[in-house]
Amino acid sequence: MVGGMVIFVAYEGFELIANAVPDMEDPKKNVPRAYYGAVIFVILLYVVIAAVTVGSLPFARIAKAQDYVLAEAAKPIIGKVGFTIITIAALISVFSAINATLYGGSRVSYQIAKDDELPHALSDQLWNHPVGLMITAVATLVLVNTVNLESISTAGSAGFILIFALVNFVAFKRADHIHGNKVVPMAGFVLGLFAFAAMIVQQYSSNRLGVLLAISVIGVCFLAE
Repeated sequence: MVGGMVIFVAYEGFELIANAVPDMEDPKKNVPRAYYGAVIFVILLYVVIAAVTVGSLPFARIAKAQDYVLAEAAKPIIGKVGFTIITIAALISVFSAINATLYGGSRVSYQIAKDDELPHALSDQLWNHPVGLMITAVATLVLVNTVNLESISTAGSAGFILIFALVNFVAFKRADHIHGNKVVPMAGFVLGLFAFAAMIVQQYSSNRLGVLLAISVIGVCFLAE
């Protein structure tokens, strides 16, 4: 369970679908279709990848090649060419995720600034994009070049679990307004808080920097608010 919480960040990108709602045709029909289709596809894909990886490599090699394990798993099947193909595919996937996250995040900060819940200057444009995009990009570059990947993953997972727990709480509070179910979001809120606490406690013993980074980011966000 704790392992699932740590890799939670691998599933967090789905909320970006919601950012496209204003530009989407028939969102009432297409948003649920997009969410169910994307989540189910990715779950099946991850299960297949895990099965192939464990079936191709002994655990000792998986642990040794943890940062490039998929490329290493392709070696026994299609040799050095497979290693290169998977590496290139991974880079393209990373670029895609970075692009989607940066532009989705900049749109969110722009909208919040428009509502004056952030400094209004963040609604300004720079090269036809919200200035928040440049700030986020620079902050990201500083973070990834000064902090190890495991700590970033822990901080990211902690932040997203907490955010999704709070979103579920809002859905519970506004259930009548949005014609929603109260039981599911309340369960999501309680389980989200439990997952957040469990991950923080477990990671504190093995990855203290990641926990301190997560708490610091959350603290700065509350102070800014």
